[in-house]
Amino acid sequence: MRCFRLLLLLSGILCLPPALAAAQECGPEALGTARTLEVPFTQGPVGTASYGRSLPLARGEVVLTFDDGPLPRRTNAVLAALKAECVKATFFVIGSLVAQFPDTLRRTAAEGHTIATHTWSHRYLNRVDSPQVRRDQINGGLEAARTVLADDETALSPFFRFPGLGHNAALDRYAAAQRLVPFSVDVDGDDWKRITPAAVMDRVMRRLDAAGRGIILLHDIQPRTVAILPELLRRLKARGYRVVHVVPAQGDTRAALAALDAPQGKPIRLALDRLGARMASFRVAARPPEAFAVEAPVLLRTGLFEESPEPPPAGDQSRSIGEVRVALIADPGPAARAFRPGLGSLAGWRGFVVIGTAPKSAGFRAVAEAGGPPAR
Repeated sequence: MRCFRLLLLLSGILCLPPALAAAQECGPEALGTARTLEVPFTQGPVGTASYGRSLPLARGEVVLTFDDGPLPRRTNAVLAALKAECVKATFFVIGSLVAQFPDTLRRTAAEGHTIATHTWSHRYLNRVDSPQVRRDQINGGLEAARTVLADDETALSPFFRFPGLGHNAALDRYAAAQRLVPFSVDVDGDDWKRITPAAVMDRVMRRLDAAGRGIILLHDIQPRTVAILPELLRRLKARGYRVVHVVPAQGDTRAALAALDAPQGKPIRLALDRLGARMASFRVAARPPEAFAVEAPVLLRTGLFEESPEPPPAGDQSRSIGEVRVALIADPGPAARAFRPGLGSLAGWRGFVVIGTAPKSAGFRAVAEAGGPPAR
């Protein structure tokens, strides 16, 4: 009988919901994450500040959201405070900052938080007349996050927040067409204003007590938020509030990515292309050396993708730049195995990234080691 009771106890521990298991890891004194709420696209826009309705939360339930990051030092401090209390939140990130600090975004996703987007550069879209600028801003943020989180798509969501909560009917229609779920807020901490950390704390708690529940807006790039967050989480626990972690419905993120309208503006496009090359190099570098075995000789012209301040001479498509190392990216699909004109022995590879003189220890092979030119 004693063994049977022990077995039941162990089974209960192993089958605990993730939120409760996380709370046990932190101990009973931690705030923890009470439950996970799936928010489908059909839910539509939420947040009483803009849409007059919020998420289906019980009294005492709150959703923590953070805007405008990532910014390494401050975002990491926010992540540390959340981790200490076993709390999961949603981060509405700026695409241009994602392009600068992809590692911080990867950490945010790896720690189990939901990644949402907040445009490319925080333009107030309700003050922008150009439809193309609006589209580039909305889609640029999502594409940046997708580029960084390609290996962890489960963290990415179609949740979107308009900068300054500025929206109109046309913007809401476009967001819906892109399969995005606009999030407004129910409780604004005003941490972006020039007020003291104590004033931020007072406004959050006073407004939350009045509302009884809701989506809380803070900013992980603000020093006031960094200063108060540990104490704010303790106060939420002391007053009986429970944190709800919002996640997208299955398939909704893929639908938003499929509807993504690639930005056309040159500055955004160039930044995204560079981010893509950076992340491709990062992922290739993380692969074991044996993954780069090449059976057939490879002939690559150095400088093929090098930027040059001066155009090459007519008829010359290459430049001599010395030693170059490349990372080959395999694509085992049928389309990749088909012969591609101009690629010759590269057929079956999805592409390569020129990365300069990376050390061999990183798993890259120098061009000279990949084989000489084929016999003529």
